[in-house]
Amino acid sequence: MCYVIITGRSLAWLLLSLVAFMLILSGIMTPKWLLGQPVVLNENNITGFFVPSVGIYNRCIRIRDYSNDCGSFSFYGFATDSNFYPTPWKAALFFLSLCAAIQFSTVLAGVMACCVQSVFKKSVISLAGATQALGGLFGVLGLLLYPWGWGSTRVRKLCGENSEPYLPGDCSIGWSLFVTATGVAQIFLASALSKSADRAANSDKVQFQMDEGKQLICLA
Repeated sequence: MCYVIITGRSLAWLLLSLVAFMLILSGIMTPKWLLGQPVVLNENNITGFFVPSVGIYNRCIRIRDYSNDCGSFSFYGFATDSNFYPTPWKAALFFLSLCAAIQFSTVLAGVMACCVQSVFKKSVISLAGATQALGGLFGVLGLLLYPWGWGSTRVRKLCGENSEPYLPGDCSIGWSLFVTATGVAQIFLASALSKSADRAANSDKVQFQMDEGKQLICLA
């Protein structure tokens, strides 16, 4: 007999895991990891500002004072010349993408856990929580590797010659880095919450309703 078990703690764990995945994915995709100095623009007698920025594999710059150019600079992926795509950023992208992929798999496992509580006599939620912790470590490694590339030629063009590994020079840290770091932090929080969600899904209250023959079990 198939039981569908939904508890408040398991739902909170699943939602937290989903938010963490979305934050990391958003951080990877947006070119706002480093922000350069604002450029003053004067178009049609209207003064404005443009802030060039660079992400983990893409950038936004101003071309010929009238058009924005936002796109990828990793034209050949990981095979792109390191002068254009710093090696530490390639490694950071790899580990952060791996972290996001693992996190997405745990979200799918969380959905599956509503109907399939165990695999090979191991709790699905417990296994997902342990896997999340591993993915979080990959995320931390990616975040630590990214500033290592701040001494590269690409960053010095944006941030000045005084930029060094872990010192962004004249640039400031953009919101994408903070969003990604928040997502990685939430992974560890979700991993810790998975233990409580697992206990709730295997509690005496759940077992009592299963003994009564209920197939859809919802508990706060």
